[in-house]
Amino acid sequence: MNLLNRDGIMHLSLLKGQARAILIESTQMVERAKQIHGLSKIATAALGRTLTATAMMGSMLKGRGESVTASIRGGGPIGTVLAVSDENSTVKGYVDNPGVDLPRTGPKLPVGAAVGREGRLSVIKDMHMREPYVGQVNLVSGEIAEDFAMYFTASEQIPSLVSLGVLVSEERVQAAGGLIVQMMPGASEAAIQSVEGSAGMFMDISGTMKEYHLEGAAEQLLSHLQPVVLERRDTRYACDCSRERVERALITLGAEELRDMIQTQHGAQVDCHFCNKRYAFTEDQLQALLDAATGRSNAQ
Repeated sequence: MNLLNRDGIMHLSLLKGQARAILIESTQMVERAKQIHGLSKIATAALGRTLTATAMMGSMLKGRGESVTASIRGGGPIGTVLAVSDENSTVKGYVDNPGVDLPRTGPKLPVGAAVGREGRLSVIKDMHMREPYVGQVNLVSGEIAEDFAMYFTASEQIPSLVSLGVLVSEERVQAAGGLIVQMMPGASEAAIQSVEGSAGMFMDISGTMKEYHLEGAAEQLLSHLQPVVLERRDTRYACDCSRERVERALITLGAEELRDMIQTQHGAQVDCHFCNKRYAFTEDQLQALLDAATGRSNAQ
């Protein structure tokens, strides 16, 4: 396996500013998620596609400390699929059932059947305003790329082509990537037709990434659309959990819940959904948090 980190995101202007594209190689990001969560092939594909799309959305954020959270609840056996990205396109995520397995009915993994189609894609953007932006759309197929395309078109009013792909073997993620192409306001009919006519070229994004990687994929997929690279940045999977954050979360549970942990459970263990790290708290440590929650000092 090539240990060189090729993952990255490119922002490009197309057709002299009449369209824009975001292209990502996310192979090692998705492989990291697979290792952390012990994902099956179907779960790797589902979470990998969602992480890839969310990282691209994170790259659209402007302010320091902003974040975007995408969650898919389709009623299928995989349960919830959730991903979070910060403004630097550092992502984390999880699925409820990482070991989900379904029989194939064709050449592709049955991601739509695992996710389900009777639910919604929800997107929450925390941009440090009074209230976060929340957008929701009904799922189109549960295949995830089509669902994000519907989100951009229906919720953000930006017609978009979205391609997401994860190529995974039993041992590892061989390739993963994504592409979003969006028309800009005032684009000509000829520009729109040029982009729409290219949609078929974008569909096997994981195969393209496996062969060409990020810069080569940009040339292969977009050269006929007069691409101009505006930005290139790194992207990765990483969790920012800490003991301090877990302590603050426990305090927010309130005094009654903390007393129950002390008197009934005689301690607590808190697992991070995103990296599976476990934080253990003794009775004395919980008592200190209870003191903080009730405004008393340890001396009292």
